[in-house]
Amino acid sequence: MATTYRLRVVTPERVIYDKDVTEIIVRTTEGEIGILAHHMQIITPLVPHIMTVYDPDGKIEQIAVGGGFLEVQAESTTVLADSAETADMVDVARAERARQRALERLNTGASQTAVDLARAQRALARAENRLKLAGRDLQHMASTTTH
Repeated sequence: MATTYRLRVVTPERVIYDKDVTEIIVRTTEGEIGILAHHMQIITPLVPHIMTVYDPDGKIEQIAVGGGFLEVQAESTTVLADSAETADMVDVARAERARQRALERLNTGASQTAVDLARAQRALARAENRLKLAGRDLQHMASTTTH
């Protein structure tokens, strides 16, 4: 049996996940990394992505993370997330509306500042990750969305 460590995924509102795991895969600003037990201690920023979690029984879980920080310590790992959701927590209609708003902002980008465009891009990434986690077909959505 693989060595485990404690994973906590925390948002400003609540604890999303607090269990023993064998491995996680996260996306940092430097790229994707896997964290096993006894990983070196690090603190690194995260970008919006779908984190993959492996539990001791071999079950794979996924969590949509809207950015934040990863902190790896000797016996535990914490994801301090701006937002985080498991598939059963995703409000698909709300995520679709958020995606549409972000796309509209990006399509009218000529009159916006770089900060506004960056916010819209982050909002789009968060919404699309939530929709992917919920099993939505973004390819189909893109072909039916009017730009």
